[in-house]
Amino acid sequence: MSASITLSPTERVLCALLDATCRWISETNPSVEVDGEARAFAALQKPGLDAPGLGCEARIAGGWVRDKLLQQESHDLDVSLSTLTGYTFALFLRAYLDTDVFRASSLATELAQLAGDSQVAMSQIGKIAANPEQSKNLETATARVFGLELDFVNLRKEEYVGTSRIPIMSFGTPLEDALRRDITVNSLFYNVHTGRVEDWTEMGLADLSAGVVRTPMDPVSTFSDDPLRILRCVRFASRFGYTIHDAIWRCLRGEASPGVAPDEAERTAHLLRDHLRTKVSRERFGIEVDKMLHGPDPLRALQLLSELKLYSVVFLPPNEPNLRYERPDGTPEDPAALDEHAALRTGTLLHDILAQDGRFAVAQRLPKAWLDAVRDNRDTVRLLWFAVALLYVGDTRVPEKKAMVWSGARVVTQGLKLGTKNTKDPLLCFHEAAALLHRPDPGRFPRADERLLTQTSSIGLLLRNPNVTNERLGVDLPGVLLYAFLCDLLPLWHGDALDEDAASAVLNEYTAFWELVEAQKLRTAALARPVLDGNQIAETLACHRALLHRIQPYVVAWQLDHRDDPRPEACASWLRSTWDAGKLVPPDERTPGADKKKRQKQ
Repeated sequence: MSASITLSPTERVLCALLDATCRWISETNPSVEVDGEARAFAALQKPGLDAPGLGCEARIAGGWVRDKLLQQESHDLDVSLSTLTGYTFALFLRAYLDTDVFRASSLATELAQLAGDSQVAMSQIGKIAANPEQSKNLETATARVFGLELDFVNLRKEEYVGTSRIPIMSFGTPLEDALRRDITVNSLFYNVHTGRVEDWTEMGLADLSAGVVRTPMDPVSTFSDDPLRILRCVRFASRFGYTIHDAIWRCLRGEASPGVAPDEAERTAHLLRDHLRTKVSRERFGIEVDKMLHGPDPLRALQLLSELKLYSVVFLPPNEPNLRYERPDGTPEDPAALDEHAALRTGTLLHDILAQDGRFAVAQRLPKAWLDAVRDNRDTVRLLWFAVALLYVGDTRVPEKKAMVWSGARVVTQGLKLGTKNTKDPLLCFHEAAALLHRPDPGRFPRADERLLTQTSSIGLLLRNPNVTNERLGVDLPGVLLYAFLCDLLPLWHGDALDEDAASAVLNEYTAFWELVEAQKLRTAALARPVLDGNQIAETLACHRALLHRIQPYVVAWQLDHRDDPRPEACASWLRSTWDAGKLVPPDERTPGADKKKRQKQ
């Protein structure tokens, strides 16, 4: 791999601007206002760390360098400074942009041409202040400079004192900054003054070329300093399709290595898993897992979590060893007996369905319109992967307040701290919809019955169920139907082999259901506003309003069966005659409280 980076025109000029700012600072010793006081560069410069020839050096660090070397687009740049805090350097950069020296330079002309008249040179500086009480001893800053998002921070080294998981940060050298990072391919720098990539660990470029995830220091030290780096290793390995280095593998799996006995290796692995479970904020935890399952290869991420013995750490509610688990019938369940193989097997099939890789015959037979509707919606694909990952907890429930709730919901809210509207509630819909849509052979829906429902209106009411279609939560039929199909195949796995003949028979039912829904355009029709609202129903029948929730579905059913003539007066006439015939609600249940009294007697 070439160690050179091809800059876009904007990146080239931006790097030239950072270089010019550093030279202006070093040569003129300008002053900026810091906390209401004018301070010169010489007074703000961190002593003893100056670079030869420059009072402050600027480097672009981490992910941008990695992505540029991989010839991938990257728009967020982390600028690391050698002798100034990020916020102070941002002040000097803004001051330089206001000088006559800059305005008279060819650089100003190039930047103006690139940015255009509508874009300011530099946005408001966002300051992230130091907080010594939380051992955050260094100021950082963010700003948008000629259309690019920049984070400014000084080169750092980290020291962990006692049992605290919050490091004490101080100014460091490029090597110290590189060694504190999670993996070697994220430890590279681009020096804006020399135009060269710097590989201070002497492993980053080789690992990028070979496709290896390796820690800059030995894994135990790297993960002990910040256990979240364990999940970051998994995420980057799945994102780029990289191999995890043997040292990480042995460390996390508790396997012996030269100089490390088996019992010591297992104790270390157990301790690291425990630290990941208990020492990392769940918000940071959830961000990494969400990126894995929203990334290019969620299956690989789940497989790595399993192979590295991390699955239960990620997909069980955290820090609650005495939490009671039970099945829906109240039978106790031992969480230690939960098995991720159902999730991994189903994930293998889901991957094949979405990628059309050809491993499973049944994956190639899904109706194209159904498959396209799923694949074209990234949010649906994300929810599918979360739902599949949580097959690990199955239908187990845990106590929450005075109720028993699905364990998967507890994992999302407490374990991963992900949102209610965009994750927990939609996943609850997927979980419930799997039961509602179980084996949806159209033949099981009535063509006519005593409840006045036809096959069309029965299916339409099912689609109207908020667990099947919920626009507010981004839940719709293609996604939940595919998840229900995957759940119905769970009993058909024998080891890692799927009974393709039996799976094909199940798919035939789902395909018939999907094609009937599409042929009759029921997805849209089912969501239409009822032709009679609650007030109109109550007025038509002179009934108690407590009965409206039982009558309204029949209005929707009638509407679905009379789409060619859905006039409200026609519906009202049918409703009145049907009511007078003693249908819709039995006459002995029409008085307030009658239904409740009847149930109590039963």
